[in-house]
Amino acid sequence: MKYVLTIIVASICLSASAQTAKKIYKHSASAVTTATVDSAYIYYNLGWDFFKLDSMGPARYYWEKAAYSYFGKTASRQAALYRLGLMQQNAEGVDTNLNMALDYYKKAATSVGGKMGNADAIKNIAAYYESGIVYEKSNSKALEWYLKAKQAGNQFVDDDIKRVKEKMSQK
Repeated sequence: MKYVLTIIVASICLSASAQTAKKIYKHSASAVTTATVDSAYIYYNLGWDFFKLDSMGPARYYWEKAAYSYFGKTASRQAALYRLGLMQQNAEGVDTNLNMALDYYKKAATSVGGKMGNADAIKNIAAYYESGIVYEKSNSKALEWYLKAKQAGNQFVDDDIKRVKEKMSQK
């Protein structure tokens, strides 16, 4: 009898704690509905930390995770794609591959949800057109991309725009 009584008391306690747990869970879940985790930002910063330590393998690993993170803000993903492009362009931990660098820059430069892409990636695409790297040399295309970079917020393209306009006026 004592054994049965213990089981009954234990089941009542478990039932009461389960009800309490449900109430707490429902309350906390409703309070957190607007919070989002930007895992791409976290991975991007981890990659940057390893990059500063001159550890390119882990830096690339975390930037790839950031670039293709499902739970990340677009700006964080675009910044990671830009850094991956720079790694390919400058042979930082990988062989130089300008075509792959350009692919990363294109992905980073893509506008999403009405927001401009990564301004630095857009500027690098312009430089590829201006220099004839990967693309056929085209000052008009370079100017178009430099203007996009300025519109996206790159503050360092004014000299580039001026230079390309001078090249175009000389022809």
